[in-house]
Amino acid sequence: MNTKPARAKFMPPHNSGQKGFSLIELMVVVAIIGILAMIALPQYQKFAAKAKLGAALAEVTPGKVGMETLLAEGADLSTISPAMVGLPYSGSRCASFDASLAGDGTGNLVCNLKPDEAYGGTSLNLVRSPDGTWTCNSDVDDQNLLPEACRA
Repeated sequence: MNTKPARAKFMPPHNSGQKGFSLIELMVVVAIIGILAMIALPQYQKFAAKAKLGAALAEVTPGKVGMETLLAEGADLSTISPAMVGLPYSGSRCASFDASLAGDGTGNLVCNLKPDEAYGGTSLNLVRSPDGTWTCNSDVDDQNLLPEACRA
C-alpha cells in the first residue's frame, strides 16, 4: 500500500533552498551604493583638483632656476621671456607661461591655467621679492585646493 499523500499535479514540489535575492534586498543595496557614491564623488573631485594645481606648480617652478641664473649673469632684464628661463610654450596644466624680471630683483613667473571648473582660477604665480625669496599666490576660488606653499 502506498503511504505517501497524493499530490496535485499542478503544485510544484516544495524547495526550501533560496534561489536569489528579493527585489527589496536589491533595492537596499543599490540605495547604499548610491549614498556612498554621493559622499565619495565630491571628495574625489577635490583630490583631482588639488593634483592638477600641484602639477601646475611643478610646471612653473623650474623657471625659478632660470630666473636666478639670469640675475646672477647680469642679463638684460627688459626682454625676458618664458623660454629664456627654461619654461616651455605650454604644459599639461598651464596653457601658457609669462615671465617678468625687474632691475631691482623682483620677478614674476605666471602659469596661465587651463580652464577647469573644479578650481575656477586663471593663474598661478611665483613672485620673487628683492631679497631673493619666492612666494606663490593664485586667484583660485577655493584656496584650500592650492598646494601648501601657495595658500594665502
